[in-house]
Amino acid sequence: MAPYRGDVLRAHSHLASTLVGGLLAFTGAGLVGSAQAGQPTVVGGQGADSGEFGFVASVLDAERYRQAGAFQAQYCVASLTSPTTLITAAHCLIDQGNGQALDPQDLLIGFGSNLRSPNLRTIAVADYRVHPDYRIKTSSQDLAVLYLAQPVLDYPTIAPPLGADVAAFTAPGTSAQVVGWGNTRTRGDRFPPDLQVGNVEVFPAAACGGGKGYAVNNVSFDGFTRRQANPRTMLCAAGANPAGGVIDACQGDSGGPLTVGSGDARRLIGVVSWGQKCASLMPGVYTRITAESDFLIDAGVLADRAPILPPRLDVSAPTSTRVRVKVTAPQDGTRVDAFAVTATNTATGETFSCTSAPRPGKRTRACFLDGVAPGVPLSIEAISGNDAGNSPVSQPVQFTP
Repeated sequence: MAPYRGDVLRAHSHLASTLVGGLLAFTGAGLVGSAQAGQPTVVGGQGADSGEFGFVASVLDAERYRQAGAFQAQYCVASLTSPTTLITAAHCLIDQGNGQALDPQDLLIGFGSNLRSPNLRTIAVADYRVHPDYRIKTSSQDLAVLYLAQPVLDYPTIAPPLGADVAAFTAPGTSAQVVGWGNTRTRGDRFPPDLQVGNVEVFPAAACGGGKGYAVNNVSFDGFTRRQANPRTMLCAAGANPAGGVIDACQGDSGGPLTVGSGDARRLIGVVSWGQKCASLMPGVYTRITAESDFLIDAGVLADRAPILPPRLDVSAPTSTRVRVKVTAPQDGTRVDAFAVTATNTATGETFSCTSAPRPGKRTRACFLDGVAPGVPLSIEAISGNDAGNSPVSQPVQFTP
């Protein structure tokens, strides 16, 4: 299903809205609470602590900034990941009507929580890099990296989780925060000058590509089907307050962070991407940062390091003398370039081995052990690796072909 693209700079912009379907991309998006029938509209977000979210930056249209200031020029959000790099959504940088990339000279990055403050600092964008697999119609791989023209050394940065924290920080039911300057109304416009934060909950994959419903604080949400959302690269989240008001991102919050944790332990798990209306009974959809390690390493956001977690094995026997070993590297924030499998005949000590390489962007691949003796038990182990080194060895799997 194709999304509705709404890149709006408060009221007017050369980034024109283009109707192409029934979903809403949060290219101009807020933290809003919506009312169901018979309930008053509520605001789901609240003012954010500028110190707690100092890594959050505003993406500004440079020409409009010169004409009308940052409040009128802000249209997307980004997260500072190093003194010179920020993460945002790809759709903030690609014209949704014609697919053309914006000129970096047309962009400024604003640092400061109040868009009307005279102390808001702006820095030019030297360049940016959009995920090579980004697709407008599906919002797949909706991710980009911005490169600043000069480093920012006095604002905090945020990083994705690594290792076992990846699974823990993205588990269903995890409390998270979404942050931005977007619209705080489901009907009409009300854009705050101050940074807002909304408390939301991570949805299970069954509600983000499986078509299943999910409840938060007794509010029942519908789920996206597999044709609408890909749970491998997308993450769904929404919140609800005790009065039943929905907490969600909206126009103006696009590219903004979905975070888990607090203080120095806060981590970036998602980027505001798209949704079906604002604060509806469908969750907001975020680019799953923990699935984008390869791109973020190539773009210089993450350091290339050896895989942190051991791979998982799934063993079967197509024939009595051939064993198929499917190897899957868990998402741990690292790149995986190859797998190596070793099987030991527990009776004789004879070993068999095979190697395989996952396709780009994938973390699963099978290889085959040929010439094994039928009916003889094997102990099978595997590692994953890249140029920086190898993972720990997997737990051995006992298998008899």
